[in-house]
Amino acid sequence: MIVRALNARDADAMARIHATSFDKGWSPLDMAVHVSRDLCLGTGDPLSGFAILRRSDIDAEILTVATDPACRRRGHAGALLEAAREQLKRDSLRHIFLEVAEDNEAARALYERLGYQPIGRRPAYYARPDGRVAAVTYALDLSGNRSTHPPASLDEATTAR
Repeated sequence: MIVRALNARDADAMARIHATSFDKGWSPLDMAVHVSRDLCLGTGDPLSGFAILRRSDIDAEILTVATDPACRRRGHAGALLEAAREQLKRDSLRHIFLEVAEDNEAARALYERLGYQPIGRRPAYYARPDGRVAAVTYALDLSGNRSTHPPASLDEATTAR
């Protein structure tokens, strides 16, 4: 599967896919802003899935991953996350962080299969039409130091320098 860097021309498709994946989708303008400043990778042409990651000097955070419903369960998200991991590792970043809804079992299984470790839980973090759901936070160590105790938060990873 080919993973490519996204550009402003992908913003409309990104917004469409995001709206089918989350209760509150992001707009094409939001997507264009992310493409201009963050690591944005996609699969397919036309676009079938994408990931947005925000970087600091030493760490990155997955902001969102979304796949077109017609293309789910075909490896798009895994390919995107692996490509991002490889690029960030080449750039000498130390960790990738993310948060995911506790009830999103498919995403959690994917992250854990890719080596992400749960490091925390934020109760009632996501608003849903029928109530609130907790977020589970995860970290992936890119440094090669496969500690059994990854940083508890992005703040801890940044200050542990």
